[in-house]
Amino acid sequence: MTKKCWLALALMVLSPLWGIAQEVLPEVWQQYIELLTDEGEDEAVDELLELYELYAESPANLNDTADLLSAFPFVSDVQRERLRAYVRMTGRVLSIEELYAINGFDSTTVELLRPVVMAAPCDELHALTWRDLWTKGRSNMVIGAGGTMEKARGYKEDKYEGNDMRLMWRYRYKYGDRVQLQLSADKDPGEALFSGSQKQGFDFYGYSLLINDLGRWTRDGKQRQGVYVKRLAVGQYHLQFGQGLTLWSGFGPRTTVGTSIGRYAQGIRPNGAFTEYGFLHGGAATVALGESWNTTLFLSYRDCDATLPRSAVSDAGHVQSLYNSGYHRTETERNKKGQLGELLYGGRLEYRTGGLRVGMTGAVTRLDKAIIPLKNVYNGNYFSGDNNANVGVDFVYRASRLLWFGEAAVCANRSSDTVAMNVSPAVLAGAEFFINNNHRVSGLLRYYSPTYHNLHANAAGQGSAPQNELGATVCYQGRLPWGVEAALTGDMFFFPHAKYLVYAPSRGYDCRLVLSKASAWVKGLSCRVRYRFKTRGRNVTPSQMVDGAYLLEQTYRHQVLADVEYKTGPWRLVSRVGYAHYHGDVTEADRGLLFYQDVQYCPSALPLMVAGRVALFDVNDYEARLYAAESDFIYQYSGALYQNEGCRVYLLLRYDITPNWNIGFKYGLTVYTDKETFGSSYEQIDANHRQQWRIQMRLKW
Repeated sequence: MTKKCWLALALMVLSPLWGIAQEVLPEVWQQYIELLTDEGEDEAVDELLELYELYAESPANLNDTADLLSAFPFVSDVQRERLRAYVRMTGRVLSIEELYAINGFDSTTVELLRPVVMAAPCDELHALTWRDLWTKGRSNMVIGAGGTMEKARGYKEDKYEGNDMRLMWRYRYKYGDRVQLQLSADKDPGEALFSGSQKQGFDFYGYSLLINDLGRWTRDGKQRQGVYVKRLAVGQYHLQFGQGLTLWSGFGPRTTVGTSIGRYAQGIRPNGAFTEYGFLHGGAATVALGESWNTTLFLSYRDCDATLPRSAVSDAGHVQSLYNSGYHRTETERNKKGQLGELLYGGRLEYRTGGLRVGMTGAVTRLDKAIIPLKNVYNGNYFSGDNNANVGVDFVYRASRLLWFGEAAVCANRSSDTVAMNVSPAVLAGAEFFINNNHRVSGLLRYYSPTYHNLHANAAGQGSAPQNELGATVCYQGRLPWGVEAALTGDMFFFPHAKYLVYAPSRGYDCRLVLSKASAWVKGLSCRVRYRFKTRGRNVTPSQMVDGAYLLEQTYRHQVLADVEYKTGPWRLVSRVGYAHYHGDVTEADRGLLFYQDVQYCPSALPLMVAGRVALFDVNDYEARLYAAESDFIYQYSGALYQNEGCRVYLLLRYDITPNWNIGFKYGLTVYTDKETFGSSYEQIDANHRQQWRIQMRLKW
């Protein structure tokens, strides 16, 4: 480890600031994040943890009807409108428990909201003043480091430019919900710091400024009529409109179990502190044109990482694909950095009245180099070219207990090797019906053309992008007899053209069931069972052709996770048994087995939190892998993926040095009993184990 890294870490830890104690991530949030990790949406984890950290520290007010709970993706439009109507009828919500009395609020949503909302009188609003920004604003900082004790191959062979330490810091200033400024820097393991290709310091710097209701209020608290800036973002930001077909950057759940199936688009929001790709860079503003009309204008330019043709080193005339990992450790990875310039501009017009919201969005993407994918069996319909336009119309209509939503979009582009213009559609429509507080049903239909292209789309479905898919989803969430909470989701999908590892049309089903119950006899005892069955087509291995068509097999995967949780005084215990079984029509069966015991202790006499886990696992193939969330730090979260055979233990300590300053440390050890090495490629360790450590300090003033 270089002296510069140790010096940087020492300066971070010894900073003479005050801070705030770190909240323990509640079990219900861990379960929500674990569901997304199981879906492969790892990029969403940091965004959700950042969302939790932001509102756990400064909770959203349930009585603020201006922009009620818009930040939380698990709250539906019906729930928001029911809460707004309740506040207007009763004057204000007095406690979070009142949410249970509002028709449409189920226990899952309420428990997800519990640590991030409050019930308090609304502050009197007035125009922003420099005095208020200086005296009433709040700042906080997160500083962290981590690393692996064993040397991987990339460090031994000098393939990585930097050392194996991760360093990060994030500063945030917040004035209520009116102003938010965020600055951050991040160095991944293997990346250089103030040397080599990173003479500017850290590999990634984040910065964003968000201002709400600019010009809406006068100094004496009166609301101006007419035009004002509803939301303004400068720096790195995201845009989220409709249901994600026309324009949606950043996190958006592609699947759901026990939460709203429809999305509530936030419009403009700041980028995550350490999200290194997928964001927009420039400026965006939403302007209110009276009570019913809003318009949003945006302009973005950024240098994207991209994969060059194999024969090119730099300055190639085209690129083959976008490179979305954020790692710049090896020479190959560094050659991908900033290879593609992207200009995005456009606007949106939105109309709201009563229970109806209708919007139209248009966006144009222009690249300084064409994307020309390397031809393969599965990517004949991939985007190819240097420009693309997307236009879409979306709506949400609420009538009593029923919510209708949908979006239709088209793309227009011309491939680099064709003359004809490609104009292709994507359509999504769904509905949610709240029978009562205890029962909710919903459904969704989707059609995404094989040639629908959008570099900034994120919609419901089985694929990573809304393309080449037809599907139907049905969901039920409710409270069964004997106090059993149930959530059931079934998704049927069809891919009309080839996909990666699926070289012919294919179909499949994805079914999930979650049952949970709190004991009526033992206080603090609860249990939860999750079952998932998924079948889909896949190439026979090795690939085979019959009559000119690739031969597929249908694969089947079953997974069961059973948890028992017990809370008493300062103790919290969680036991889990997990089992996965995978096989195909031709492929032999693989299975995975997991058992772990979690312990968490928070003594009332000491400002200390101790959490740990002992896990045993036996997984004989990657397809039978099992995921499990762990107690961890904000921005350093990594859900454990269990494969091979072995055990894992970790210990996490957090101590509040003062009421406004804490520091935490985590140590994790994973041992394989069936292998002599750990990891692969440049991450391979010549041992059957890996030890990792993390340290983080959080401060507030």
